[in-house]
Amino acid sequence: MNQTLLTTAIVSALATPLTAQAIKYKLSGQVNRAIVFMDDGAQSDVRNVDSETSGTRFRLRGSEDLGNGMMVGFHWELQTSSAASTAQTPDQDGDGTNGITSGAAVRYANVWFSSSWGRLTIGQGDGAGNGATEKDLSGTGHVLYHGRTSHTGGIRWRTSAGGTIACGGAAVCTQGNTFNKFDAFSRYDAIRYDSPALGPVTLAASVGNDALWEVAARLSTAIGGGELGAALFYGEDSGPGNVDSRWGGSASYLFAQGTNVTFAYATNDPDGTGTDSDVWTVKLGHKWGPHAVAALYGESEDATPMFEDQAWGIAYNHALSKVSTELYAAFLHTELDTPASTAAVEDHDVFLVGARVRFD
Repeated sequence: MNQTLLTTAIVSALATPLTAQAIKYKLSGQVNRAIVFMDDGAQSDVRNVDSETSGTRFRLRGSEDLGNGMMVGFHWELQTSSAASTAQTPDQDGDGTNGITSGAAVRYANVWFSSSWGRLTIGQGDGAGNGATEKDLSGTGHVLYHGRTSHTGGIRWRTSAGGTIACGGAAVCTQGNTFNKFDAFSRYDAIRYDSPALGPVTLAASVGNDALWEVAARLSTAIGGGELGAALFYGEDSGPGNVDSRWGGSASYLFAQGTNVTFAYATNDPDGTGTDSDVWTVKLGHKWGPHAVAALYGESEDATPMFEDQAWGIAYNHALSKVSTELYAAFLHTELDTPASTAAVEDHDVFLVGARVRFD
C-alpha cells in the first residue's frame, strides 16, 4: 500500500471540521430460507435450513456530507442463522439437536471516510480481495456459485458399507474438508483503502491483524455489446492462518441476448509446509426476463492433500423484482477421488428449493 497516500487520506479525514449533526442511516437486510434434500450414498433426509450461500441478515448503513468533498459513513451488519445449511447432514435424526445450529455473527462494523482520493475504511469488513473469485453475472450466483459447499459442507463422505473416512486432521471427513473455494481472506478487522475509479478499474489494499494483508483489482465495463465483470487478488497471512500466499480471481461475461459464461480459479500455498491447493469452476448460463438458469462444473485438488473433489450442478432463479423476492432451485452432484490408502466413497446428491426476501 502507498504509505504517503494512506497518510494523506488519514490526515484529510481527521482535519475535516465536524458539526454536531447525527448521521442519517437506513435499515435493510434479507431472509433466505430453503428446503434441502440430501443423500450421502448411505442415508438421505430433508432439512429446513437457512441458506448460507447468502444468509439471513440485517444491516444499518449511514453517511453524511462533511463538506469540502468529504463524506463519512458507517456499516454495521449482523448475520443470524437458524439451521445453517453448511452444518446440515442427512444422518442427524436422533442426535438430540434436530440439526439446528443457531447463532449470530458480525459481518461488518466499520467507519469510513471518502473524498476525491478514494475511500478509507477502518474496522470489521471485507478484505481488499473478498469476493474476487465470485464475479458472477448469471443471475444465479446466490443459488449455486464457485463456493459450492454452502449447502453441502457438513455432509460426511461415506463408504459403500456406510462407514466414514478420515482426511487430513479430520477424524470424520466431510465435503467441507475436501473443498475450499480459496477466495481471499473474507472479512476481518483491518484498515482498507479503495482507489477512485481508474476508468473501468478500481484498486484496493487492506492490512489486518497478525501480518494479514491483501491487494485486489476489479473491472466492470461494457464491451462487445455485453457486460464484463472481473477481479484478481493476492494475499498473505503469516499469522495463525498459516497461509504463505494465496491468489486467484474470476471473470464473468454477459452477452446482450442473455447468455453468460463465468470462470473462477484460485491457488493456496499453506505456509510452504504443505501441498499447494488448486480450485476452479466454470459456469454457463442464460437470462431472459425474470428468469435465469445456469450449469456449473468445478474441481478442487488437494484442499486436503491427496483428495480431489469434483462437482456439477444446475440452478434456476426467478426474480419477483416488484417485491424484492427471488424463488430458486438447484441440484448439485459431487464425487470424491480418494488416495490408494483410503477407501472409496459414495457420491453426494443435493436438491434444494428456496426463497430470498430482501427488505429496505
